[in-house]
Amino acid sequence: MKTEIDRIKSDVEIMRKAMGLPPSLGREWFKWMKRDRWVGIWWAVPGLILILEAVAPIDRTVRYLGLVADQWTGLLVAATLLAPASVQIRRVSAKDGRLEGMIREVKRVNGMTRQGMWAGAAQVLQMALYFAWGRHYHIPFAAFWPGLYVLMGTTLLVVAFISEIWLMLGYAIPFTLYGLCLPLVETHHKVNGLLLGLMFVAIALSFSPIQILQIRQVERQNESH
Repeated sequence: MKTEIDRIKSDVEIMRKAMGLPPSLGREWFKWMKRDRWVGIWWAVPGLILILEAVAPIDRTVRYLGLVADQWTGLLVAATLLAPASVQIRRVSAKDGRLEGMIREVKRVNGMTRQGMWAGAAQVLQMALYFAWGRHYHIPFAAFWPGLYVLMGTTLLVVAFISEIWLMLGYAIPFTLYGLCLPLVETHHKVNGLLLGLMFVAIALSFSPIQILQIRQVERQNESH
């Protein structure tokens, strides 16, 4: 009986794959989902770097090894952002024993499918048009920067609800709140640095609860069957 059930499950997964549907989640996914739920915490690292740089009592006009403090901060943030990207690549490389269905779902969630590539290209075009529009009308940076994050955040919010990829809310909500908060505070280096750092921390803290809720939903679905 178990062999027959496994065969039926395999046939169902093949049909879902052929139809372009996301795979059904099963108990065998739990181990990987529970292990991955803390990966998003790494997004707090660039946020903490930005917060420390904003509150540190340093002279920002002095060069350290040829670069000022803001330039070093930018380099450190860029370097730490490469870590989540490398983890995502490893999660879809099928080298750690993950199931094929889960690998396909991770690719879908992270936009690594044909549809995701087209969606990413549309977002890049959207950003390019926004930059061209801002440059043409000479929009000041104080207005351009908050608008950019409101645009990105609201776009991801719509995509999250349309695609039901709820992890995108972990980006959409912090991006939107950051863009909306900037006009409410004074244009000051420390305040802006703190807000940007808190945005990254909010992204990090959002991923784990969303992943845990997803795991519990899968567990309830399996228990009902």
